[in-house]
Amino acid sequence: EDGADADALSEVLFDPEHWPVFRVPAEDGPGAVVIYRNLDGDYGTDYLLTHPDSSYAQQIASWNGDFSGTGLTWHELIRIADSPFLADEGVQDTATRFLLLLPLLTDPNVPDTAAARLIDALTAVGAPQDTASLAAEHLLAHLTRRSQH
Repeated sequence: EDGADADALSEVLFDPEHWPVFRVPAEDGPGAVVIYRNLDGDYGTDYLLTHPDSSYAQQIASWNGDFSGTGLTWHELIRIADSPFLADEGVQDTATRFLLLLPLLTDPNVPDTAAARLIDALTAVGAPQDTASLAAEHLLAHLTRRSQH
């Protein structure tokens, strides 16, 4: 609700001197890494899958004004969000994990419970209760209707 807070966050996320990285390790399979790429003239967000038995990370999507990549199904997104690997460094809160991974959703067939899950996550991180349901509706409509690449 405070424009100054949004400006401060933008300064951190889009500072060309730093690349914010959010690790989302999962206990029972591949986890994810979200990287804000801040090169002058080449801003974007890269999404990687990390595999527990490998030092290799696989890029599965990117955002450079438009989404490109394979993304995640609803089931894959929920599996990663709900299974934090507590022994590894990274984002552990399930609501935050869910919201960080939500842009990766490419599944047009989300369950009826998806909106409630998104509303719960938004309010858990501080979104106003009276606007969370409208925000969830718009986010899910946008994510499930975008074209596949």
